[in-house]
Amino acid sequence: MMAGFAGYKQKVMLRAKVLPKVLEQVLSNGVEVAALLDADGSLLACAGDDGRVVAAIFANIWSSFEDRSSLEYILCELENGRVCMTKVTPSILLVVYGKPEAQLGMLKHKASLLKKYFEEPLNQLNHA
Repeated sequence: MMAGFAGYKQKVMLRAKVLPKVLEQVLSNGVEVAALLDADGSLLACAGDDGRVVAAIFANIWSSFEDRSSLEYILCELENGRVCMTKVTPSILLVVYGKPEAQLGMLKHKASLLKKYFEEPLNQLNHA
């Protein structure tokens, strides 16, 4: 299990080339894909093999439930895996996808860590 992110500081400046490297840090314990998507399902950054396929499918699932104002996470058990989805900003979705044996709590924990890491710098982009 991931203890944290190397070099995490309160003020984080993101570089596009670094995004996949940060996402890669959660690829263990059955996690196969970590991705950032825009509201349309376009892939912004990805770590793992099936990111492009995962992106469009999960953005569509999120949009089906998005009208619920208290929605923070969606946890799904699928035929071929498990997924945790959450919004990092109003327009950016984070997806953590794992094998069927990946624990949902662990997926949510990893998604929470990534969300916390990305939230401030990505929100700054929204306001720029």
